[in-house]
Amino acid sequence: MEIFWLLFAHLLADYPLQGEFLATMKGKNHIVLVSHAGIWTGTICIGLVLLDIPFTHFDVVFLFAIHCVADYMKAKPIGFYKRLNPLGWGLFIDQMIHVLQLAFVLYI
Repeated sequence: MEIFWLLFAHLLADYPLQGEFLATMKGKNHIVLVSHAGIWTGTICIGLVLLDIPFTHFDVVFLFAIHCVADYMKAKPIGFYKRLNPLGWGLFIDQMIHVLQLAFVLYI
């Protein structure tokens, strides 16, 4: 059941808490990218605390760093994202990366 609450926290942080400005600027400005990844990571950590799920500093760095890299690659786009529709497979892969992050922190 915890995974559903973390998925809700993810959706909250990756959509309404991101907003249009962060979404459009995170591929152009590193401060904006880091701000979005920090908001997302903080929201996930609040969820972990509320669910009484232990996590480490490594988990926080893991969540933050992977989110930064994944969102930067999608926002630029670079790598395999160049060939993908940003609202199709690009979005799907980005979201699956974040869901796998949550599963890693929760189950590993």
